[in-house]
Amino acid sequence: MVNNKIAVIAKKEFFDSLKSKTFLIIFGIFLVLMLVSSITGINNYDKQLDRYQKLQADTQGLEENDVFTYFPEPKLTAVVFREMVSNIGIIGAIMAIILGYNTVSGEKERGNLKLLLSYPLYREDVINGKFLGKIGVLVLTLAITSILLIACALIMGVTLTGSDFVAVILFMIISMLYLITFLGISIFFSTVSENGTNSILYSFMFWVLSTMIITSFAGIVSDAMVPIDDAVFYGNTVTSDSFTVVVSEEESSFAKYQKKWKIQNTIESFLSPTQNYEQISSAILGDDPQGETDMFEILSGKISNIISMLVWAIVSLVATYLFFMRQDIR
Repeated sequence: MVNNKIAVIAKKEFFDSLKSKTFLIIFGIFLVLMLVSSITGINNYDKQLDRYQKLQADTQGLEENDVFTYFPEPKLTAVVFREMVSNIGIIGAIMAIILGYNTVSGEKERGNLKLLLSYPLYREDVINGKFLGKIGVLVLTLAITSILLIACALIMGVTLTGSDFVAVILFMIISMLYLITFLGISIFFSTVSENGTNSILYSFMFWVLSTMIITSFAGIVSDAMVPIDDAVFYGNTVTSDSFTVVVSEEESSFAKYQKKWKIQNTIESFLSPTQNYEQISSAILGDDPQGETDMFEILSGKISNIISMLVWAIVSLVATYLFFMRQDIR
């Protein structure tokens, strides 16, 4: 019986969301940007592959050739999906916020929440139903996007291997977790706010804080903890007709830079869902040509980022539960 009640609420939320003009506009923009990114990425991949094959032909016959260490074969998923990570990180988060900001506060403003709770419903049924309905919309959104992107790649003559499909599927799963995180945060602010205006304002303030300000804050903290003299770190510059190499005068300077980067990355991982998402996605898609190729090892290396994203999603849901259960609905 309880499951039926949750299903009814979820179904209503699902179809109400699909009728929202604001959400449909944001989804339309998101879809167009993703398709443009896909086409641009495929064209870039073709160009990089042509350059790589030309370089391979030009250097054929050399006994020892380090060229491919510095100019590795371009990875399809890394090149094609690179811009999509940024699009989901920004437009996807905005779409999730728009989807969730009015979930509870809108019911309060219309006076429907008190009426809804007058029925034999547990409050957790209401929250569960609303969450599941909104998550269903996000699943549909990413499913449509994935199908169109794969179709676009096939139409343009790109051959996807089994490992490419695995990478794309995992990328979409991580993207789903990321969107659910911002959906949960948006619904939390919708629960604690008296109206939709405050809810969307708080949600966007959190997004700006976690996306932009946290990065600057992490940089300032890491600079203070591990100060690096740029003149010492960058040292001398050796230049030829084809390349430029920076030579550091201090052996420990690179170790200091690594420590500084690790501190900054740790702060961002704890406080920024967006930074976690970008790091996990880049690893899955193969942005580092010298990195791991086994997907299990890749995911194992990013387990702290994955856990951090899960914590954000769970905390937002639990906080919504706790506040909604104790809220005085009038």
